[in-house]
Amino acid sequence: MAVLTRRLLLTLVVMITAACRSGPEQWGPFRGQVIDAETGRPIAGAHVMVLWIREPPSLHFSQWFYDAQETVTGDTGTFEIPRETRFLTVFVREPGLGIFAPGYLIQAPEVTPAGGRAYVDPTVVKMRPLTTRDERCKYEPFGITADAHRHVPRFVRAQREYKVALRCGQLR
Repeated sequence: MAVLTRRLLLTLVVMITAACRSGPEQWGPFRGQVIDAETGRPIAGAHVMVLWIREPPSLHFSQWFYDAQETVTGDTGTFEIPRETRFLTVFVREPGLGIFAPGYLIQAPEVTPAGGRAYVDPTVVKMRPLTTRDERCKYEPFGITADAHRHVPRFVRAQREYKVALRCGQLR
């Protein structure tokens, strides 16, 4: 019986360890530079967030918020979200990274070297200006779960203030 208990415990530890994610692509640091795609100029004040979701195996699709962090780009358009140390990362998916700059639409990040890891290796994010009010109103900023709101309040507030300032409901 003791041998069976030990084997069962060892199997459980191996399964949990295998489900944990680690490495620079999972926990950071995440770095990059946000620029205007047309002018090449840096975009200061862009809001950047990284979001982790836990997705345990199940018969039904289920996800839960795990964690989120945010920052704002400086005058040179650069950002860094520092590496986080995590211990219980069972079933945490690789992170999603969102960038919001009022009046812009994110394009694909360009990573150097080719084939590198976005936001881990040197990354430039080009954002295309949205030129008309109609285009700006049609653009839907990132949806963030209620659980994440308290972790990225500046990101959420910037999106809300942008939509309110546009007064999109008053388009004719």
